[in-house]
Amino acid sequence: MKSFRDPVHNLIAFRDQDHLILDLINTREVQRLRRIRQLGLSNIAYPGAEHSRFVHSLGVAHLMQRFLDDPLRDVDAMFQTGVKEYRLLAIASALLHDVGHGPFSHAIESVTNERHEKWTTALIRSPQTEIHQVLEGHESGFAEQVAQVIDRTFVPSRAIVKLLSSQLDMDRTDYLLRDALMTGAGYGSFDVEWLLHVMRLGEVDGEPEVGLDLVKGKSIAEDYVMSRYYMYLHVYFHRMTRAAEVLVEKLLARAKEVHAYEQMLPAVKHLLEGSLRTSDPQAIKDYLKLDDGILWTAMHIWEDHPDPVLRDLSARLLHRRLFQAIDLSDDDHALSVRSALLSIARQKGVEPEYYVIHDRADSSAYKDDYITAPKQKSGNLTLPTPSQNVFLFDDAGRAHDLSKESFVVEAVRNRHVIVKRMMCPAEWNIDV
Repeated sequence: MKSFRDPVHNLIAFRDQDHLILDLINTREVQRLRRIRQLGLSNIAYPGAEHSRFVHSLGVAHLMQRFLDDPLRDVDAMFQTGVKEYRLLAIASALLHDVGHGPFSHAIESVTNERHEKWTTALIRSPQTEIHQVLEGHESGFAEQVAQVIDRTFVPSRAIVKLLSSQLDMDRTDYLLRDALMTGAGYGSFDVEWLLHVMRLGEVDGEPEVGLDLVKGKSIAEDYVMSRYYMYLHVYFHRMTRAAEVLVEKLLARAKEVHAYEQMLPAVKHLLEGSLRTSDPQAIKDYLKLDDGILWTAMHIWEDHPDPVLRDLSARLLHRRLFQAIDLSDDDHALSVRSALLSIARQKGVEPEYYVIHDRADSSAYKDDYITAPKQKSGNLTLPTPSQNVFLFDDAGRAHDLSKESFVVEAVRNRHVIVKRMMCPAEWNIDV
């Protein structure tokens, strides 16, 4: 048995007979996740948020394993016929679900125009990656099955798809607990032991769904949803986090605009040139070289670049001179603030595109369609969307929508987390 010490789950262990999981952990693609922070730039606001996507991936695989290996599942007919036989597939998919993530959380997706899920499945399907070779070495066609679970198209067992990606899944359960602990924010804490104990598989309109026991699970379901609500409001949408993420997006856009390719690292050069595409097998090697360290190195280079905008944005990120974030109360307020900022930009002779920025936090990567306004499509980034409900199952197997059973959750769902701000250089000292 191979064990990992973990601040969230204490011990994460995989048995020798699950050597496939251990082999996957040792691949270069999974080890790369050690060099990518789970929360991107949130450590600017929360200095303790240094945890990586590697440890999060271990946590998700651990939770999946715990659910699947719980003896209580043995009396569940749906588990026996539609889940148990796919145990190793589910754990492998849980481990690899974030393997395609780029650095700085989701900000890099604004440059590649492709979601990390597409990179994940492209890496799994590519014969040149170690994860593909390990999966295919286990069983021919296994890599394609893992890719289908992650992109939510695996037909033989919709239940394991939902266990990994739904309104109540192992991915979200781990990152809420982990992000809450590592940021020091108590908002995301809930009793994960009880959550796993009362978690149930059921059927809604002929489709398998992951839910909770109606009698025993209502309180933990409320805790779970409220933790999501507060983590999005106070951590994922924190003004300093968003200010840093917006700066990264603008920095990369400017580097691309001024062709800041000279003496640049090959992976960053191809990123800016727009040649990194999941459809291009040659782009796989370059994409895998992208991690947090490479982009910070690029910023050090750009800090001496001839272009004043690129030079300034790089220095701001390197030395934490972030933009001021101004909360907007309504559309009229937004127009008034924008007008004032554009006037100042003209007076200072700076380009408004890079210094007067409207940010709508629910369109950031951390959107959660259960507690924010649903957004089914964004350009070419559409994926099959999970159910928008959290279900409670009674003893007869009937499903009850949590928001109809809980006035607390109903109130949260009717109060969407949408944060609108204008951002500009802090030294402008705007008071509006």
